[in-house]
Amino acid sequence: MVTKIDAWLAPAEVSDAQACPLFFISVGSLIWSVVICCNLTTPQIKRDDVVKELNGSTKMLCFLSLAFTGVWIPGLVAWLELDTVNLRGWRKLFQIFNSWIGVAIVLLLGVGSRHFRYAVLAKYFKYLKKLFKSNEINPSRFTDYTNGYRFEYKNYYY
Repeated sequence: MVTKIDAWLAPAEVSDAQACPLFFISVGSLIWSVVICCNLTTPQIKRDDVVKELNGSTKMLCFLSLAFTGVWIPGLVAWLELDTVNLRGWRKLFQIFNSWIGVAIVLLLGVGSRHFRYAVLAKYFKYLKKLFKSNEINPSRFTDYTNGYRFEYKNYYY
């Protein structure tokens, strides 16, 4: 007996008529990505620092474009209904690989970007400065050194 929850967890399969346009759209987006990546490698700006930054970003975007293509083309094929081949195992792998693409985006485009690293480090140093100026974390400003073994608090209640 199929319940509403079972129908929600395992929706109806994607038919061949639905998957064929998705396949052509994904191939078209691959071609479009290659054209954009080729245009990004020939920058119009001649300043060296901008060219270096664009060059690194272009390499990361090309890698991500190939990673998306490598995951989504076989993923679309896995959703086709083939009588001779059981592709249900690949569907689970496709879901796992597709979810890890977000981690790759953060690592490659985030951590790989100099501006992102500087912004994160600046925010971290600002947080540390604020943290160690508070009374609860660094009480040494309000203490007297007495006998070498313990500290006595002054102004404990501010």
